[in-house]
Amino acid sequence: LLYFLSLPPQKFGHFCDVTRRIWGEYEFVRRRDSTDEDQDPVLVDVNFSKDSTDSSITIAKECRIEQTIDLRGRMAHKFRVKHRGERAILKLSWTPVDRLPESAVYDALKAANIPNIPSVIDSGIIVKNSFGYRVEYLLIEDCGVPLVEYLQAQLTLGIDELSDIAASVMSQAVECIYSAWNAGILHCNITADSVVVKDGRVAIPDWGHAKFAKDCAVDVDTLAAKWLFDKNKVAGDEDCDAPTTVTPLYASIPVLVGATQRSIVDDVESAFFVAMDALYKLQVDPPVVGMVGAEVGGRKSLAFMRAGCMGHYRYMEAVGVAKCSELFAWLTDTFREYLFVRNGEYIGRDLAIDPEFERTVEIQQLERILEQIKERVFGESPVSNTGKKQSQVGKSSTSAKALRCSKRLQSKKRRR
Repeated sequence: LLYFLSLPPQKFGHFCDVTRRIWGEYEFVRRRDSTDEDQDPVLVDVNFSKDSTDSSITIAKECRIEQTIDLRGRMAHKFRVKHRGERAILKLSWTPVDRLPESAVYDALKAANIPNIPSVIDSGIIVKNSFGYRVEYLLIEDCGVPLVEYLQAQLTLGIDELSDIAASVMSQAVECIYSAWNAGILHCNITADSVVVKDGRVAIPDWGHAKFAKDCAVDVDTLAAKWLFDKNKVAGDEDCDAPTTVTPLYASIPVLVGATQRSIVDDVESAFFVAMDALYKLQVDPPVVGMVGAEVGGRKSLAFMRAGCMGHYRYMEAVGVAKCSELFAWLTDTFREYLFVRNGEYIGRDLAIDPEFERTVEIQQLERILEQIKERVFGESPVSNTGKKQSQVGKSSTSAKALRCSKRLQSKKRRR
C-alpha cells in the first residue's frame, strides 16, 4: 500500500501521495459517461494541469494543514485552498471501504439540521475500491482556526475574557455533539482541530471517524445507495474502533484504555479536554506536564494521569489551568460532575482501570446542563437552539464584551 500511495498524482491521480509531491493545479470534474446510464453520480475524475482555470484548485506546499498521518486505517490530507475566489478547505482521504464516507456523514448532518456544521461546497469519490480503500474528495467552507489559535491571536484581552470565549466555544461544541447524537450520529474523534472559530462563529468539522447508531434518524439506505457503501457491513464494523482512529491527547479515558463501545459522553469528554487544553496553553507559567500530558508515555499512563487529576478537588490547577473566569470554572465544574461522578461517587479511576466499566449517559442531566448554559453563557431563555446553522461566540454580557474586543483587534490587523 505504501508503494501504491507513493505513486505521483500526475501519473495515478490519487492525491494522497505520502511523498508530498502533489503540488499543482487540479480540477475535480463530475464523471459523466454517456454510454453508461447507471453511472454513479458521486464519482469524480481529476485533471492535473500546469495552468490555472476558474474552476481549478491550487494545491501549494504552504497550504497544507499539518497533522499526524498514520498509514494504518484512515489517512486524510487537508489543505487551505481557494475555489472560485473563496477560501475553502480541501480534504483528500484514503478510507477503508468498510467505513463510512465522510461525505455521507455530512449529508446526514445536513438532513438532520445539526447546528455548527461547515457547509459542503463539493464532494465525491475519486477511486471506489483499490486494495480495500476508497479515495474521497471533500471541499468545505473555511471555518477558521482551532480554539487555542483563536485565543492566542487575542492575548491583549484579559484571561477572564479569553476564558469566557473558551466557555462559549465549548458550550456550542457540546450543543452540536448533542444534536448530532440525537439524530444517531457520533463524531468519535473530537480534537483541537475539530473545534474551530472564525470571526466569532464556531464550527465542528472532521467527521471522518463518525458512526451511525443502529437507530439513526437519517435515511441510511438512501445514503448507502448514493455513497456506495454496504449499510450492514458499516453498521457491524462501527460498533468498535481501532486504537489508530482516535487522537490520544483528546480521547476520553475509556477510549484510552481500550473501551470498544462509544457514547455521547466520550465526545463530550473530548470537548471538555479541548477547552481545558486551550486555556492551559494561554497560561504564563505552565507546569512541566501539560494539561494533555504530552510528556506522559502510553495511553494507559495518560488515562491514569487524567483520572488522578480529575479526582482532585483542585483539578483545574492539577491539569495546568492556573487562572480562569468564574463562568469557565462553573462550566468545567458542571461538566466534570457529568463526566466523572455517578450516584455521588467519583468514577474516574474505575474508567481508567476497567475498559468494560459502564458509564451511563445520563441524558436528562446533560439536557439540564444545556438549558443552564443557554441562560448563563448565552443569556437566552431556555428555548432550543438546534435549528441554527452556526452560532456566534459569546452572547452573555461578559462573553459579548470579549467578542467585541476580539473583532476590533482582528479588524485592526486586517487594516494593517
